[in-house]
Amino acid sequence: MVKQISTKSIQKNEYKNYQDKGKQFFDVMLICLQDGEWDAVLLNGIHACISFNDAITTLYLGKRSSGKAHQDCAHLLLQALSSTEAKRNADRLIEIINLKNLVEYEPRRFTQDAAHDFAKKVERFTSWAQTVLV
Repeated sequence: MVKQISTKSIQKNEYKNYQDKGKQFFDVMLICLQDGEWDAVLLNGIHACISFNDAITTLYLGKRSSGKAHQDCAHLLLQALSSTEAKRNADRLIEIINLKNLVEYEPRRFTQDAAHDFAKKVERFTSWAQTVLV
């Protein structure tokens, strides 16, 4: 049974705009990593992955997730692509997105080690995403 996900229809040619946004967030994440802005690394990395995911689902399905549950975008990814790599990266995306509320709304601060580990996960997801957006 396919999970019901709230979506918004997007013209498929708009995928490039999401991809460009993802690249911008990713590049800012790398700058924050160099500058020691650990919390900003996480927030920009999360937004990079969401934007790349929106690019993928827009290209393949003509829609993006629009629900309140951020994890739904990973389920939509699996509707767009059904490979083993897609499943691995959907799981990675959920792991990344699960930090969103913690980073944005909780007082907890992130360490250098946590930021570097997180950036590696983001890099893996975004690198894979760009291979399927060719």
